[in-house]
Amino acid sequence: MAASPVSVTTGQKTHRCLRLSLVLVVFALLAAVTLQSVVVTWQPLQFGWHPLASISHAFYTPVRDVFVGSLIAASVALLALSGRTRAATLLDVCAVFAPLIAIVPTGIADSRAEGHLPCPAAMDCIPGGAIESAKAGVAVYAIAVAATVVVTAVIRARTRTPNRAAVLVSVIAVVTASVVSALAFVPSLNDRFPFNFWPVHSIHFVVTLAFFGVFAAVPLLYAGGPLEPGETPPTPRQRATYRWIAGLLIADLVFLVTAVLFRQVFGETPALLIGEAAALLLFAWFWLLQTFQRWNDENPPSILAPRS
Repeated sequence: MAASPVSVTTGQKTHRCLRLSLVLVVFALLAAVTLQSVVVTWQPLQFGWHPLASISHAFYTPVRDVFVGSLIAASVALLALSGRTRAATLLDVCAVFAPLIAIVPTGIADSRAEGHLPCPAAMDCIPGGAIESAKAGVAVYAIAVAATVVVTAVIRARTRTPNRAAVLVSVIAVVTASVVSALAFVPSLNDRFPFNFWPVHSIHFVVTLAFFGVFAAVPLLYAGGPLEPGETPPTPRQRATYRWIAGLLIADLVFLVTAVLFRQVFGETPALLIGEAAALLLFAWFWLLQTFQRWNDENPPSILAPRS
């Protein structure tokens, strides 16, 4: 993995840092959740053992800033790794969903949630302040998506670099922002926001499954070999590891769906916490493997304009 400092380009350094940053983002998020599980109160500082119901419930705890910031940082890093391969397109789609996981909270299921209110039987709810925060976040998200789509379209037109994959990602981003905005602001639809995504119910759960479901296809693609010219091919062991990551991630998604549908069966067992932690660890494992495999890759040809 060693390379001469003189021969390392800015592009190489950037891609190395971006891949490693995704590993460190997961580390920071899991460290925050672990701390919140052993710290009963921060002022005064008291320790104990009270695991969160899920990683998503960090939204309602003092580590909320770390939770939201980690997901936004991951989204930016995924977009920065953009390219022209199928895997890069899938990562761009993941970047569309990641901010919504942070913006739209899950339902309350933790007694330490700030402003905790009892929810009606068999129903999810969130505090009123969190609803306003989520709606404000959705509004900003929609505006940011619109601005990004317009800017990228103008750049492609002025540089005459058509990119069908970028158009596809833009369409997915616009549709996603439009649907979530309608569920948040249209009077005939927003009565139960953010639990009004028919038929799956929770918007947060839908975008979480969408993020990891799309991402699961990425290691499968790399298991087949290099995806672009000049890319360091994965070794047989790395290809096998990519297949394991994809398979375990798919199995974990099935477990998460089961944990939500039959949460009463699991009782006090933090099944969602276990499932989400496993998904994040598999996500980090993939990026750590990518970092080692592609450490000495030159500036990826996928980011260059195609020649006529």
